[in-house]
Order: sequence, then C-alpha cells, then structure tokens
Amino acid sequence: MEYVQMTLDDWVQMKQKLRQELIGVKQSFVRIGYALRQIDDQKLYENDGYKSIAEFAKAEYGLEASTTSRFISINREYSIDGYSEHLRPEYTDLGRSQLEEMLKLPDSDRQMIQPEASREDIRELKRFNKTEPAAGVADDISQLIEKFFEDNKDILNEVYSNEFDEESMSRFAEIVNPAGNRSYKKGLYFMMMYENRVTIKKFGDTPKNMSWWEFYQLMRSIFDEDAAGTRTWQNHFGGDDEAQENEPTGEHTTAETPESEDDNAAVGETGTDEVEETESGSVADNEPAPGAGEEQKDDSTDGDTDRGEDNKEPADRSEEQTGEKSLGEQIAPAQKSAEIPEESEPESIEREENEAQNIEENEPETEDKKPEIEGIEAYKTRKEYMNTLTEQEMADYMTEEHHSGRLLASDLIFPEKIRQWLSGKVDRYGKSQS
Repeated sequence: MEYVQMTLDDWVQMKQKLRQELIGVKQSFVRIGYALRQIDDQKLYENDGYKSIAEFAKAEYGLEASTTSRFISINREYSIDGYSEHLRPEYTDLGRSQLEEMLKLPDSDRQMIQPEASREDIRELKRFNKTEPAAGVADDISQLIEKFFEDNKDILNEVYSNEFDEESMSRFAEIVNPAGNRSYKKGLYFMMMYENRVTIKKFGDTPKNMSWWEFYQLMRSIFDEDAAGTRTWQNHFGGDDEAQENEPTGEHTTAETPESEDDNAAVGETGTDEVEETESGSVADNEPAPGAGEEQKDDSTDGDTDRGEDNKEPADRSEEQTGEKSLGEQIAPAQKSAEIPEESEPESIEREENEAQNIEENEPETEDKKPEIEGIEAYKTRKEYMNTLTEQEMADYMTEEHHSGRLLASDLIFPEKIRQWLSGKVDRYGKSQS
C-alpha cells in the first residue's frame, strides 16, 4: 500500500473532522435522553403495554434501568434549557465519561472541569466534597501553595533557578504543571492546574480562578526570603531531603494514568456513578463505594506512626488490587429489574455504599485475584498484552494510549511507528515501562 505524506493543512482538517465527529457522538447522548424523557413524560410506553420507561427501554432496546436513567440525566443537566436535543456549548469539548462523572457535582464545581481533566480528577473532587477535612493543615491559599511546593521540592528549586516576568508565565506554568493538568488536595483545599489557569476550591465554598501570574506572586511572597536557587527548598523547609521525598503527598496527578475516552461506548458501561430514575422521572444519584483505602488517603501519614510496620498498607492501589467491581456487578438485583428503583434517601445511600465496600473487602481471593508480590512485575510487549483483551477493552486501551500521547494519530500512517508502539515493554496492566 502506498502512503502519501500528509500536509499540515490535511492534518488540521483531519483533527477538525475528528472533533466534529466526537461532538456528534455526545450530541447523540443528549438526543437519546430527550426522546426517552418525552416518552416518559407523556407515558407513551403504555401504548405498547409497558408499565414504565425502564421496562420499555429494556424490552425495546436492551437498555438497563441505570443506563436509561443516565441518558435522561445527561439530557436534563447538559442540554440547552434543560429540555432539548442539543448540547449546551460550554460542554461540547468535554468527553462523555467526563459528563457522566460531573452529574453529581454542584453546578459551581463544574466550572473547574476542562477537557484536560481526567475522570479520576473529577472523582477525586467528589470525594473531597463528601467529608469536611480537618483544619490545621492548609487553612488558607498561602498555606496550600506552601504545602504544594513542600511536596514538590524539585519544582520549587527549578523555579528559583530561573527568572520570570508576566510575559514568561507560560514557561513558569510548564515547570509547575508539565503535563498540562494536575490536581492537588491538602487540608481545606482542592486545587486543579491547567495550562491557562489555576482553580482552587475551599471545602464548602465556591471555586475561584487564579491566573498563573497571581499564583507566581503568591509563591514569591512565601519563598523569596529563602531564595537560594537549587537550594531554595532546603533553605525554607530544612530537614532531610530523602525524608521529604518519601513523605506522602496530597497530590493526585492524572497525567501518568489517563482515562480512556471511548465516546462510542454505551452510556452507563464505564464504571461511573449510578444515577437512579424513579417511575415518575425524578433522578437520584447513588455513587458506588470507592475502592478500599481511597477515603483514608489523607490519613495515611498519621496512621503509619500508630501502627506496626507489618500493618502498613499502600496508599494507592489499582482496581485489580482493591477488587473494585465492574458496573454490572455493582447494580443491585432490584436495579436490574425492568422498573427504575425509587429515589434513595442520603442515609440509605451511605448504608449501601458501606455494605458494598464491606463485601468487596471480605471477598475471598480467587485464582485470578492473587495479591501482587512486591517488587515483581510481569513485563511483556504491548502486543502480547493486547492479545489478552476483549474488543471493547482493546478499544478503551488504544483510546487511553492516544490521550496519553503514546499513540498519535499521525503515527497511524507509518507502519514502523506502529510496530515500535506494539513492541514496547509494558507491565501486566498495559502501562509503559519505557
């Protein structure tokens, strides 16, 4: 097969066409939800002898009750005027999985989310909103910024090895936020960084935007007195460098583990939060319990000092290690019926989450669920790893590789680049080891 070199104009047009196609996919979710709402509101399903919209959608289209509920919720939350078949312009650049995760965020928090944010960023923000954090760690924005640089020694030292002015803030942002997006949680604050801004939320308050220039000025007010180039961190914080490097941080960096963005997958099949629909059409959100250890992330430091060395558990564990269940396994038997379950009260939601977590924690290990032996990792080529995946898993994996920058659209016209990508070394989770 003969390959033709793509011009810059061709490349720009290809990206624009792909963007339009993806927007069309998201618009289709809104249109489906709009049609389902009309059928539900007018009880048109009774024309065919069905008792509810859930029973109708299941019998006619094979949609589970939770999926039908999510289509309806997406339309209600993101369509123009809240009841139309068109997506609101401010959401056109966001992916379908992002829109699903944002369903449980307050309207004020949604402005914190940009297309660069991963699904896990949004989940982390939702977890932050759940329980009021303890005071005394980072009680104002200056303390938040100081803690951020305490947890990122090399970044602070590199910043003070350079000179910046308002015109060079893009270079400053690249040093502080090299991947283009990162989130950081400490004390009373949750912070998200993008290329164009920093947005900060205090628990229980409305998020506030900050320019990189404002962020830079605040940083200088904290550290300028101790400025010493590559020794600025040591001058300001003192102590042992190695101890700081091993200190657990409140940071959640998503650039290394990007989420797949398969907009062609059916809504409700991505393991995101359940959104339940009553027969009358009202929606109740029911978020599944997080994996073991997630809610105690910020308490890991204190806990380690009180417990013996043998009782320590890693702060971060993969879904394979925590035994987190797929969406289909999380749906209770009542939710799998044709009827959409009634709206749950907050207390019952919390009880269901705790029960789900207890079930997962007490689940016996199976042959496929053996504990990982520390220090041992199964390395293989990416092709060997992909041979173990289903079609849907492979599609999700390739999408994730594209979003992470390891598989570019331009690579697909060069067989040698595809071969190099397939022969790359990965661990048993498909993560690159190069």
